[in-house]
Amino acid sequence: MTVLRAAAVTGLTLPQALEASGLDGGCALLTTPSAYRIASVTGGTCRTPEGLVDLSAVYEARVFTGEAELRWTQDRAVLLTEDRAPFPSAFDEPVEDLEALTTLDNHYLLWGAVDDSATPGPGWVALSSSRVGRLTVPLPTAVSLAEGHHRRVRLLTREYVVVGDGHGNIHVAEERLIGFEPYLVKGTV
Repeated sequence: MTVLRAAAVTGLTLPQALEASGLDGGCALLTTPSAYRIASVTGGTCRTPEGLVDLSAVYEARVFTGEAELRWTQDRAVLLTEDRAPFPSAFDEPVEDLEALTTLDNHYLLWGAVDDSATPGPGWVALSSSRVGRLTVPLPTAVSLAEGHHRRVRLLTREYVVVGDGHGNIHVAEERLIGFEPYLVKGTV
């Protein structure tokens, strides 16, 4: 059995929640009224290849590493982890643990293929497709993205399966974001 632990805090701005969570080196999915950004996180700031992201317009964020995920909205932040270590002191509102019967590692293929002509620098990769345009993703990995190898990127997640109350059926009760990884589409060389 796997236990997904959570704790919350109310009243922190996004930079304060980022700083309090300690998720340095993580990735952030940032939603504003006019844009959706993918950024890397360092000490309370979010950065894209173009520079620091203005976090004042962000109304929802999901920040994640392989160990934990921070979910922030304008009035509340929740930190999720399987780690048994104490939560950072700012996260002082307990949230009920989720006892999962099992976990399922999952992934989602991102739109676009690696676009070498648009790669913004070390630690980042640009994906391009006719449907969604260009998407820049933090990918701090030494895995080769050379021609013909790992030409795609996918988002890794973990699903938490529980037994439903009252009916006994199992279902996915929660999903935690883990990270991005290069991906070689099967059937390619």
